[in-house]
Amino acid sequence: YTLVDLNRAGVPLLEIVTEPDFHSGEDVRAYAEALRVLLRYLGVNSGDMQKGVLRIEPNISLRTVATAGKQPAPLGTRVEIKNLNSFRALERAVAYQIQRQAELLEAGKAVQQVTLGWDDVKEVTVVQRVKEGEDDYR
Repeated sequence: YTLVDLNRAGVPLLEIVTEPDFHSGEDVRAYAEALRVLLRYLGVNSGDMQKGVLRIEPNISLRTVATAGKQPAPLGTRVEIKNLNSFRALERAVAYQIQRQAELLEAGKAVQQVTLGWDDVKEVTVVQRVKEGEDDYR
């Protein structure tokens, strides 16, 4: 029996949530690179993704484009891509998932609420677990 909590080995977690303002993998990469510059400048951390100091876990959901005079539809089902450890992987994973969701929706199929990983060799997202609801995102 021990009182040591090995959750993140005592390393604090800072989670930054943005508005759904991104439209491509390039947008997300540009934001993440600017964020890393800011974190380094402020001395928050080194921003070394390859060392696990900075992890990006984007949530992706699509919505239909608003037609003239109409409000955009609400965002669709969200998926989360976990533990991306390079800007290259981030950009490619987001771009892949946007394309995948668009193809599903165009075919009249539903997007399943899941947690995904990124296979850098195959350049595809892979399901890690199925989400049951919004509480699974906490």
